[in-house]
Amino acid sequence: MPPAKTKNQHIWLTRPTYTTLLATIIMLDLAWPSAMLALAATLLWNIWVGRAKKRRLPPGPLRLPFVGNLLQMPSTDAWETYLAWKDVYGDVIYLEVLGAPIVVLNTYQACVDLLEKRSDIYSDRPRNVVGNKIMGWDKSVVTAPYGELWKRYRRIAAQSLRKEAVPQFYPGQEREIARFLGSLLTRPEQFVEIFRLAAARSLLKAMYGIDLACEHDPMITTAEQAMEAAVFAAQPGNFLVDFFPILEKVPSWLPGTGWKRYAQRGKELTDDMVNIPFNRTVDTMKAGYYEPSFTSINLEKKEDREIVKWCSATMLAAGTDTSVASLHTFILAMLLHPTVQKRIQAEIDDAVGPGRLPTMADSPALPYLNAVVRELMRWEPVSPIALPHRLTQDDVYNGYLIPQGTVVIANSWAISRDSALYDEPEVFDPERFLPIFDKSIVHESIGAPMDPMLYSFGYGRRICAGKSYAESMTFTSIARLLATFDINREKDEYGRDIVPLRKFKSSVVR
Repeated sequence: MPPAKTKNQHIWLTRPTYTTLLATIIMLDLAWPSAMLALAATLLWNIWVGRAKKRRLPPGPLRLPFVGNLLQMPSTDAWETYLAWKDVYGDVIYLEVLGAPIVVLNTYQACVDLLEKRSDIYSDRPRNVVGNKIMGWDKSVVTAPYGELWKRYRRIAAQSLRKEAVPQFYPGQEREIARFLGSLLTRPEQFVEIFRLAAARSLLKAMYGIDLACEHDPMITTAEQAMEAAVFAAQPGNFLVDFFPILEKVPSWLPGTGWKRYAQRGKELTDDMVNIPFNRTVDTMKAGYYEPSFTSINLEKKEDREIVKWCSATMLAAGTDTSVASLHTFILAMLLHPTVQKRIQAEIDDAVGPGRLPTMADSPALPYLNAVVRELMRWEPVSPIALPHRLTQDDVYNGYLIPQGTVVIANSWAISRDSALYDEPEVFDPERFLPIFDKSIVHESIGAPMDPMLYSFGYGRRICAGKSYAESMTFTSIARLLATFDINREKDEYGRDIVPLRKFKSSVVR
């Protein structure tokens, strides 16, 4: 009986295997000439069906035997290469690396069609030996395999960090941003390091109820190092063992196994990042003198300790990195576009006045600032490509086969550069998003352009649970920074402005 057809499954003709055919020949005592003829027919059938499948794969660069597209894979800024390939191969591009299938989605519509409308089969994550299996990130809500355990992770994270719950974290964000501004007065050249501390402190308070007295507390440095190792491990191609898992069995003393020491060190950092702040919160709860936090509230609800532990740690590590990247992008934008800075400051002066610092409550009165935040997301996305998804069964899209096990990469950079969505996409123009926040403005086209919030925090069931927290942290940081400081270019020895380069590191988070 042929297999039943499911909702999102394309059924191919069932192919006889060589083992089944040989067993049938033996049982029926067929003559060997007939057996050879049957085997030859089976071989031809498999070759024909295999080629038929290959003909139906999405277009992509020419693949070489065995290595596939390995030699063509970009080592840096992959999103830009994928965008360039879009003009040659189309919206959906097929690649293979050492036999592993990869599909790149270069349009928002393709991302919605597959990662959202078919999220039941596109929500898994790629198997990652170093990052997931050895370092332990398969227990994180971000990178855990799709299944019942992940759904439990997601439920807890989504409930505690939903838009309606995030205002409870505003006071902590505002306090740490105020401390950041105070430190900036004496150390403006260290703004990235100082803000990283503020973002981490805010998250430690929100996730664990912990107040840090020391700038160089090991909890912060450990989380930074653990996240750095995880990001490196998550990038395809950095470790051969992710393509050939059998290499995990190779003894550590053999040449070429330095990755094992790296992975073990990453595991130690990850264990400390997950356990140290969690255990401190548990100790304060036992002593009876703790403040409400994500961890304490969920432990009081009797939620699974491991899930609570990993949700908190993931928010601390990932939230710090993305918050810092957002502010870094903002500083660059203001240095390149000083007139935008002046307009934001004028809006803050009119809406808030000089007597206090802005808060999230002022957001409705600051439409231009909100538009700037959206344009920052679009102009230089913090994550130009989303964390990859993995397809759990064969699927067909626009007549093309996408095989089971395919790693699916959503190219958010390509979406942000889509001229069908945005006029002059390379231009930094916050006014394009003003109609979202100021309903008195009628856009020249029908409504406002696509809101970058729709693709800046992931896709489908894997969308970031902490996006509302991240949005409020970015808004409050920018509003308070420009309410108290001017951002000016450095001068050269002749007193001329030094125009900064628009250049970012090539990483999962820039």
